[in-house]
Amino acid sequence: MTTAQPTLMEETRAAIVGSWRLILGRRDAPGYFFTDLRGLASSFVALLVSVVVTFAMSAIIAPGGTGGSTFAALIQNALLYGGIMGSSWVVLRLTGLSDRFVAFVTVENWVNAIVSLILAVVAMVTLSAELILLLAVVIGFLARINNARLVVGMKAGQIVMLIVVQTIGMLIALLAVGVLFAPVAPTEI
Repeated sequence: MTTAQPTLMEETRAAIVGSWRLILGRRDAPGYFFTDLRGLASSFVALLVSVVVTFAMSAIIAPGGTGGSTFAALIQNALLYGGIMGSSWVVLRLTGLSDRFVAFVTVENWVNAIVSLILAVVAMVTLSAELILLLAVVIGFLARINNARLVVGMKAGQIVMLIVVQTIGMLIALLAVGVLFAPVAPTEI
């Protein structure tokens, strides 16, 4: 007997509740996410939608922009995402938890999508970039720790290793961003 697959809306509603419960550190949070391959695909859809919406909202907030192109921002975000996910895979592999990678990425995508949309709305009603940054750091840190702890099943030492290696992966990605998008010095004649 097969069970019916949830619709994307049902999955989204469950992920919103699960994200909130994950941030709070509730043990039942993983049960709100569909962590099979279909759930992984849905989480990428949610992440892409959130990227489009947040880029559109930032264009509304700052119509002139900061001088960078949307394409460059997308590439930079993709490199950072790849650095974090690649380093996460390395740690999960080293700790013998690589079978939990799909679940880890699924939950990470949903939480990132939901939190970025909420922060974009907060940015629309406040001009405090510091508040947005503080909320992003605190919520992101809680979500990442609880994803590793509750979804993947990591112990404290493994979580510390994950955060350290993710930081290294992000620094490598930032280095790649710097190499690709560094300002070009004018040629002297």
